[in-house]
Amino acid sequence: MQTESAERPLHPRRRRVLKTVLVAALCGGVAAAMYAVVSPDGSSPVVPEKEDVASEPASFTDADEGSCLNWTQDGEVTRDIVTVDCAQPHRFEVATREDLSQYPSSEFGEDAPQPDLERQSQLTAELCTGPVTEYMGGKLDPNGRYTISPILPPAEGWAEGDRTLLCGVMETDVDGTAEEVTGVAAGADQSRFSEVDACVRADGNTASEVPCEQPHSWQVTKVVNLGDNFDGAWPTVDDQNKWLAGVCQAAAVDYLGGGDAGDEALYQSTLAPFWTSIAEDSWNAGSRTVNCALTKGREDGSFADLAGDVRNGFTIDGNPPEPQPARNPKK
Repeated sequence: MQTESAERPLHPRRRRVLKTVLVAALCGGVAAAMYAVVSPDGSSPVVPEKEDVASEPASFTDADEGSCLNWTQDGEVTRDIVTVDCAQPHRFEVATREDLSQYPSSEFGEDAPQPDLERQSQLTAELCTGPVTEYMGGKLDPNGRYTISPILPPAEGWAEGDRTLLCGVMETDVDGTAEEVTGVAAGADQSRFSEVDACVRADGNTASEVPCEQPHSWQVTKVVNLGDNFDGAWPTVDDQNKWLAGVCQAAAVDYLGGGDAGDEALYQSTLAPFWTSIAEDSWNAGSRTVNCALTKGREDGSFADLAGDVRNGFTIDGNPPEPQPARNPKK
């Protein structure tokens, strides 16, 4: 069973929502101002609540190209923003640091108000898209795991003259909240994929990981690098399907115990091997990673709701798998 066509891939965590976040950073012992983190699409800023802060500019603004930032997420409140080594968990990687006071107009002068939502979106396109794409090696997967996101100073910092704009990338969940990741984004495989054992729920054209005890659409059995079999030009979805059909069938059998026992377990589960594919524009951006999984389709073509681990007692739309007739022994 294959995914939707490459022209309409599932986009985990692509939906954006307005988030209100409070960042109270303590950097180098100096109480930092709150920061407005603009949502990845540049159209919905994260607006900080008012709070008494130190008069000095936040050391947070010392972050520059290649810096990684993390913060503590407590519901809709974000605190303790710090610069960390990119090998450590972080939520934002800086691609460029811009100074809006150098913008070729008086638009962001001393007494200028912060840009409104529409202007912030325009600034993202004008000042962030190019440098971030260059930072990412000149290629950005439009269906990939990273989204371009700017960070502006807080209202208090802006009033004191801080015109810093950080442009970078982050990974977000289905609600638009920045997720913790490790490693450097620049030069990384930008594919969206889940690790083995993850359970994923599809909702329209989005998909997100959920606990396996909750209703989900598939359970991941293998992480596959298409570059192991395809080199050079993008392999068509048909070519990907032909190769992945065998790879994911074998992965399903191995995941359920391997050998004849795994093959029988797959048969009795009534589940079908499933895989994701890579669109041409994603391939051209360097993405190579897909998932094999187990799923169940309904007659109308939609995903059935699985609940539980497929290896140890699970249900399909609330019921255990229907018993299957005995098969002739393999020769």
